[in-house]
Amino acid sequence: MPEIFVLGNFTVDDVVYHGADVRWDQPGGNALYSALGAQVWRSDVAVLARLGRDYPEAHLEALRRRGLQLGLRRVDAPNIHDWSLYEEGGTRRFINQRASGSHYEMSIRPEELCDGDRSGRAYHVAPMPTDIQLGLARAVKKPGNLVTLDPHLDYIEGHGAELEAILNLVDCFLPSREEARVAFGDDRPEEAARRFAASGPRAVVVKLGHEGSLVYDRRAERLVHVPVFPVEVRDLTGAGDAYCGGFLAGMLLTGDPLEAALYGTVSASYAVESRGVVSVPIPTPTDATRRLDALRAIVHRGLH
Repeated sequence: MPEIFVLGNFTVDDVVYHGADVRWDQPGGNALYSALGAQVWRSDVAVLARLGRDYPEAHLEALRRRGLQLGLRRVDAPNIHDWSLYEEGGTRRFINQRASGSHYEMSIRPEELCDGDRSGRAYHVAPMPTDIQLGLARAVKKPGNLVTLDPHLDYIEGHGAELEAILNLVDCFLPSREEARVAFGDDRPEEAARRFAASGPRAVVVKLGHEGSLVYDRRAERLVHVPVFPVEVRDLTGAGDAYCGGFLAGMLLTGDPLEAALYGTVSASYAVESRGVVSVPIPTPTDATRRLDALRAIVHRGLH
């Protein structure tokens, strides 16, 4: 049985890169990238998600060949379909296609989880509508296990009570800088990390994109900046999700939020080196550890 579970969405993306490169019907989604981030460090990774009636079977076969365990529920609705548009300089935007299923239709529900789905040691709840995330976190949280959660930017405003309940429940909370700004109305990620942590989670990580991440350990009362690992960036899609998956694996392996952030950063470095999720490599343990050791040395030099 897998010990690591990721809950979230699968998407089908039409990707338009700046210039001439266009890729149609690409597998994507926060659940998939998070699972691949965890898989850098652990082989026993399962994904729990809904699939629309039009999700391509060929994509699932490719994911099974990568060793992912798929706990998928087909529903009678179109899958989420996105345009992923890249502009000059690397900025990007995601646009739901007109025929796309909604996030509510395509987000797995607590009642769809079987007993085996609830037996893991570590869970990551990827971005979905906040009320669904809260229900899922409640369904999988047990004494002694680990639950991390990444909120959805579109479901923060107007969901303060649900967000507060999530913060009281999960072990680690991993918003982006923009999500922290929406939650508190200002762009002070250091202060946001402390304010989120005051509501309960052991650790808060504010993802800063190309600037890395801020890691706040409430027990140690320590705030540390972790830079990105330097690689040639080809595609930023899924970097934050891969980070979250690597962070989950790192927390399970070490129990230390700062160490977990190093694991997450290394996972993200592999995601951005490739174009398309099926091209993201599964690195050798030697290579992943080499990157981890190099990043740890950089961060520790900054602490002294």
